[in-house]
Amino acid sequence: MIAWIVQTLIASALLMAIVLMLRAPVTRTFGARAAYALWLLPVLRMVLPPLPGWRMIGVPVFVWQGPETTVGLVDPATAVQLAHEVVRSGHMRVASHLTPIAPDLPVQMILAPQPAPPLASGIGWGALLLAVWLGGALLWFAWQMIRYRAFLDRAMRDARPLTRECGIDVLLSDQVDGPVAAGIVRRRIFLPADFMQRYTPEERRLALVHEAAHHDRLDLPANLVGLAVLALHWWNPLAHRAYRAFRSDQELACDATVLAGAQAGDRLAYGRAVLKSASARMPGVACALSHKAQLKERIVMMARKPIGASRLVMGGMVAVAAIGGGLLLTASGTAFAQDVHPVEFTGPAPASVEAARVEAAHAAKQAEEAGRRAEADGRRAAAVAERVSRSAEADADRMSAEANRRAALAEAAARKAANEAAVAGANAAEIQRTALATARSNLAAKCAAAGTPVDAQADWRAPATCGRMREMIRTSLQNARAAIVASPGLTDAQRAAALANLDRSIADSDRDMQDAENAPTS
Repeated sequence: MIAWIVQTLIASALLMAIVLMLRAPVTRTFGARAAYALWLLPVLRMVLPPLPGWRMIGVPVFVWQGPETTVGLVDPATAVQLAHEVVRSGHMRVASHLTPIAPDLPVQMILAPQPAPPLASGIGWGALLLAVWLGGALLWFAWQMIRYRAFLDRAMRDARPLTRECGIDVLLSDQVDGPVAAGIVRRRIFLPADFMQRYTPEERRLALVHEAAHHDRLDLPANLVGLAVLALHWWNPLAHRAYRAFRSDQELACDATVLAGAQAGDRLAYGRAVLKSASARMPGVACALSHKAQLKERIVMMARKPIGASRLVMGGMVAVAAIGGGLLLTASGTAFAQDVHPVEFTGPAPASVEAARVEAAHAAKQAEEAGRRAEADGRRAAAVAERVSRSAEADADRMSAEANRRAALAEAAARKAANEAAVAGANAAEIQRTALATARSNLAAKCAAAGTPVDAQADWRAPATCGRMREMIRTSLQNARAAIVASPGLTDAQRAAALANLDRSIADSDRDMQDAENAPTS
């Protein structure tokens, strides 16, 4: 059992180192999602049991010589021989069989030779190391869970519900600097209290899509599994470096998911949202939209040309092949586990190994120079992206100013038209009053010329008839009576009835005229 644990720890650390070396070229060639998938390799190796009847293709070993450490693979027969050599002589005599994989890794793997002498109390060194290892793993993992629980309690203390979409609670909280996805069983997205003011509508949409993508892609359970693996490697600085790279690749892969098929305007808005959301590190399980340490790498990725569909498919095939090949290469077998025990290889290295180490150091130097060049390229790309962003913002400001100017001109024109309409209305009323007064004066003048003066301000019937309204009515009634008397088509009874009615009307008219003449003048 101890042999399998040690082999698993060495193999998973070796696979972490390989993924660290492959992640950058895989990201450039096949995209961030393919690089993120490579982190399945050390995780699956941690849970891979010994395969019955399987003999390891390559046995992972560490050569530890003072401050220098070399990680490599040897064939099973050589590993058995090396183990026996160490047990007999205390140092390695056949190190020329070692094939260096990644020289000078920041790892110190110290494995006691077998068999180990017991402690004075009767407890074996192996059991003591196992207890220290498991105890450290439990304490480290418990501390991470306590930090995560404290963050959730703090964020929920003053959280205000905003909405609930697709089973995810969206809340506003004063305890976060930017959008954060949290919760595995009960899924949540925490937004800063000024979310509605700090971000434009398009930036708000993309920020929420990013955090929802973390939930949909099961990134939070993946973080929990990653913390469990890191807890088992709590003593290993390579594992801590690998976990930080894993989280960085996770964010890049989520960015690639959100921006798949996005237009240039969406990329600019998303970049602005990432810059506005810069925050300190979150607890290991939570996923924030933007960590300050990842800004440059993510902006550089957004500035690159999107990965095509064929390269995405090829990247998935490469990731699957790498995972399967890595597991087969480092898988433990029950047959080999019975033949060899974990050992600490020490002693001077022969010339062949020293030459390999020099060659590996030269390769590392070249890789460092390539990394510096890539970093310079990244800075230039970030500068270009920043210039593009500033230009887009300047264009947007100019367009906004032009729209405001046109709106002001339209508003002024509308006010002018309203004023002109009001003036025109007032003029129309004055013209109407003038025309009526003129008409009254003309009628009064005609009446005066006919010898019947009439007041021009009197009722319209007076100037229109020169004050002869009642007289004209009486004359009309008299004419109607004469017409009835002369009409041959009426019977005597009909004529008598019609004449009686007309006589009453004539009498009423005469009485009205008499009353009007007798009425006192005011």
